[in-house]
Formats: sequence, structure tokens, C-alpha cells
Amino acid sequence: MYSKIVLFVFSVLLLPVITMAAEINMQVIIYPPLAYEVDGELQGVAPEVVREIQAMVGDTNPIQVAPWLRAYEQTKNKPKQALFAIVRIPEREELFKWVGPIFGEGDYFFKHKGSPIIVNTLDDARKVKRIGVRKDGYTHQALLAKGFTNLDVGPTYDSSYKKLADKRVDLVLMGERTYYYMVKEAGVDPAGFERTNYQFNHSAAWLAFSRDVPDELITQWQTALDTLKANGKYEEIMARNFNAD
Repeated sequence: MYSKIVLFVFSVLLLPVITMAAEINMQVIIYPPLAYEVDGELQGVAPEVVREIQAMVGDTNPIQVAPWLRAYEQTKNKPKQALFAIVRIPEREELFKWVGPIFGEGDYFFKHKGSPIIVNTLDDARKVKRIGVRKDGYTHQALLAKGFTNLDVGPTYDSSYKKLADKRVDLVLMGERTYYYMVKEAGVDPAGFERTNYQFNHSAAWLAFSRDVPDELITQWQTALDTLKANGKYEEIMARNFNAD
């Protein structure tokens, strides 16, 4: 009897360790400078933060680059999934479990440089003919939630930037800090765009996990992230990746 009790207690003590070592399909979306590749090596705020957390919690799951829609649908609908990093908005709140934030910025409508369009209010943006958005991306979902019907939906953010450069859309909603890197990555000159006055939102990027991931793991990851922010590692990562500010 004694040996059975000892075995039971030992197995219970091991449960958190087993849980934390769970195999999870970890996917990252290319979104510079939050995630980008240099000579085939994955770099950026999200993968660097995740690797630091993994080292702290003993997680060895590889991080894989994945296309947006596939990664989003998998993390939403399949077990043992993670997606780094996406904007946390009310429309997504119950779809995932969250760790973060790892980044935040103000979101503004951008126009082609020299365009006469003025956007001082949300209603001003409603009046333009076309606003470029990525299908099921943050800006698409957020603008739909505000009742926008003048959306030009494309498969990628790159397609929206190129349409704005070619004047095929009137506006694109972008982050005030990340737009430079995103537009440049798309092969478009950021100097050709101009920020309007209206701030639509202040968005934050988070690490998203599928709903089946144990709460204990989420707590462990959040604690590790909070430690990175407290010990200065997080700020080092941010400074290294936002070197064009």
C-alpha cells in the first residue's frame, strides 16, 4: 500500500513537467520586424522572444514559418497549435489562449503620398472607395466589426501595399512602427506612403495557442515573458529589431 501511495504522489508531481513538455505545432507569420528571415534563418521579435521563453521553460518544439490563413485556421480549429504573433481583438478573444503582449503600436490609415484624401475621423475613412485589407487579418476583422463595406480583400498584406502604391486602393490601415518594414519587405518604397491623422486603434501582438493547450502551460509562458521584460532581455530584442526607428 505504501509503495502505491508513493507512486501516485510521484506521478502527480510529474504531471506539470509532462504537460509543459507537450508537443505543439508552433507557427510564425512573416511580419517584419516581428518575424522575418535572413539567409534562411528565422529572426525578429516573435521568434526571439519565443526562443528565450522556450529556454526558460524547457520547450524544444521547433518554430516553423507558415502562411497566414493556414496557420490561423489550424490554430483556431486543430489541437496542439500555436501562432506567433497575432493582434488580440474582441473578435478573436474566445478562439485562442493568449500570452503577451509582445508588441504594441498605434494603427493609422495610410494613403499614397500626395493624395488629397483627408482622414480626421472614422467617417472620413468610410467615404473612400476602397481600403485594402488581408483576408481575415486584424485590419479586415476590425474594420468589418466597425461596419465598413468599402474593403478590398486580398490574400496578403503585400497585395494591399502594392495596390496602394499603384493607386488601386485609397487607403491601407497599418501600424505606425511596423509599416516601414512591412512595405519595404513587399518590395514597395515606404516613402511613397503618407500617414493620415486618424488613429484607428492601439493594437497589441500576442502569442496565441489553441484552446486545448493546458492553462498551466499558458501561465508558465506568461511568467517567463514577464521575467524577460523585467530583466531587460525583452528590450534588447526590441532594440535589435527596430533598428530603423
